[in-house]
Amino acid sequence: MALTKNDTVLIASSAGNLAVSPAVLRGTIDLSAVYGGIVTLKITNGGTGPGVQAEGRVLISHADTLPAAASAGADWKTIWRFGGGVTANAITEQSFQFGPEVRHLEVEFTGNTVQSVTVEAVVTTYTV
Repeated sequence: MALTKNDTVLIASSAGNLAVSPAVLRGTIDLSAVYGGIVTLKITNGGTGPGVQAEGRVLISHADTLPAAASAGADWKTIWRFGGGVTANAITEQSFQFGPEVRHLEVEFTGNTVQSVTVEAVVTTYTV
């Protein structure tokens, strides 16, 4: 059996003030038919650092079917987070690996104020 890898853009690279519009950027993926993978997340601050840092979060769901994108609550549980800081032009890159035990995954970016930041998230999954 050959290993197949597939990439999916959860959140395309986009700049914005997450405190104004949109307040939160989210992307979800159904992982019920894959054996694992890795998601990469990136926050890039603008030329003037944000008043409050942007935060990237990884959430999972145990539901039978992929729930609608939402904040942590009944369907989604936050399992990991990181911040992009408030330094001008700072780039913060992180990754999160997961195995076959994760059924559904969501990435969300939120939190920064005043100045725009650029965020993105891409996941690579594998099947056999």
